[in-house]
Amino acid sequence: MIVTLDLGTTSIRCLALDPAGQFSRPHQQAVTQHFPQPGWVEHDAREIWQITQSVFTQTLRELPTAPTAVAITNQRETVVAWDAETHEPLHTAIVWQCRRTAERMASLPKATQARIKAKTGLLCDAYFSASKLEWLLHTVPAVQDAANRGTLRVGTIDSWILFKLTHGQVHATDSSNAARTLLFNIHTHTYDPELLALFGIQRDWLPQVYPSDHHFGCVAPSQLAQTPYANQTLPIHAILGDQQAALFAQCGDDTTRIKNTYGTGLFVCASTGTTPQTVDALLTTIAWQRGATTTYAIEGSIFVGGSAIQWCRDALGLIDTAADSAALAQSIEHNDAVYFVPALTGLGAPYWDASARGLFIGLTRGTTKAHLVRAVLESLAYQTKDVVDLLPSAQALHVDGGASDNPFLMQFQADMLGIPVIKSGMTESTAYGVAGLAGITMGLFTETAFRTFHPPTHRYTPTFKPETIGTYYSQWTAAVTRSRHWV
Repeated sequence: MIVTLDLGTTSIRCLALDPAGQFSRPHQQAVTQHFPQPGWVEHDAREIWQITQSVFTQTLRELPTAPTAVAITNQRETVVAWDAETHEPLHTAIVWQCRRTAERMASLPKATQARIKAKTGLLCDAYFSASKLEWLLHTVPAVQDAANRGTLRVGTIDSWILFKLTHGQVHATDSSNAARTLLFNIHTHTYDPELLALFGIQRDWLPQVYPSDHHFGCVAPSQLAQTPYANQTLPIHAILGDQQAALFAQCGDDTTRIKNTYGTGLFVCASTGTTPQTVDALLTTIAWQRGATTTYAIEGSIFVGGSAIQWCRDALGLIDTAADSAALAQSIEHNDAVYFVPALTGLGAPYWDASARGLFIGLTRGTTKAHLVRAVLESLAYQTKDVVDLLPSAQALHVDGGASDNPFLMQFQADMLGIPVIKSGMTESTAYGVAGLAGITMGLFTETAFRTFHPPTHRYTPTFKPETIGTYYSQWTAAVTRSRHWV
């Protein structure tokens, strides 16, 4: 059994994968979202650890057989600063969606931005970790004090939880997460001295970087005390950023496939094999490292996806549950030229515009909540098309994540792309991907078997004519233009 911790943006889940590729009943708890100022997003790092402990313990207590290893997948780019002596966080975690450092990143000279792209494969955006860490150093006295004392440790969520699971014995990460910091050179596989100096980050504050299938240490006995496995050695044997984990589950090393994960954001990825490839408006990133072999990917990171549906439910009260959105959207035959641009935290790929703001446009006296909800769902499909159109010709789009269960959205996605949309048989693809990597590494099953455990469950075939696609999409691009010139 591979016990998987899925450390997401809106919730933390723990599941166990058996040798036949089946998951146990997940234990899941929501993560509180904090918005201290417009455009700022934070999490409580203590709460993340407490929830992780809770779901981990519950899962271990219910296992029918002893666990083989632990695997970790996580929201990327989100950063935590903590004290190596007290093991306590020094500030709230700054989430990947947070835009507080947008002006800082935009102010960098074009030549510097070009060097950063060449070294890291990433664009200069507040999305990534480096400027968040710089902000903590310059703004939070406790962080600066720890730096002066030599006890400061910083890292992404995987390294924070790994540190806590091992009771402070391991400060490490994998290359897929390190590659999202804007500090890691994806060609030399080291933190880049120029970039460390640019953001004022010292190398010894950062986690050691290992391959994704590395043995990252063992769970401390104190974390197993309340479980049936108190006397067992439980290794931690794989770490992957969540989108790389989903890519591993959906596509593996197949460079002809494209996947999209409909989670809090939308993440369109394609493997490029062992050679990094560049598309100007997209990201070149490390997909995973297995032993000495590194696989690269091209990615389009879209900041607001499923979180827009959550916003409709929690903030606007348009729906009671996310599942209600499909029926409401299908209750009308057409969008009646009502569009929504979900620039609630700026726009990610391919626009990378921190100043953009969300908007509904095309409203009339005849507009109903069905139109608003449909517009929100359609926006996910349009944003996906923005990115897929920049990738090499795709034969199909492989999808996973919570919103992939929405039949209206998936059919509209196929219609707008003009290619089939193939729904994974495993909605929990991020957890499945990293559990699969750990299971393969530990010899629990072969990679060939792993690829056959969960065949696709549905294929959505496109129905729109090219002129219909053109009409919908031209109105979408006009709406995006308005969102980027809202002042």
